Amino acid sequence: MSAETPTTVEATWSDPNECPFCGAALADPGAGFVDHVAENPDCDRRFETWRDRVAGDMGGEWSG
Repeated sequence: MSAETPTTVEATWSDPNECPFCGAALADPGAGFVDHVAENPDCDRRFETWRDRVAGDMGGEWSG
């Protein structure tokens, strides 16, 4: 595991206008989040780790 890979995923999903991983303001809750993680490798890694951990909690593939 890389030193840059987070070992925990602490996300605050309380405001859709902010990144739940770093708190940065998003241009909009949908595409703005996608753009943000594409431009911020740390948030992208944390999102992918979070997504991997919750994938088994949902039936089928998560489209969001």
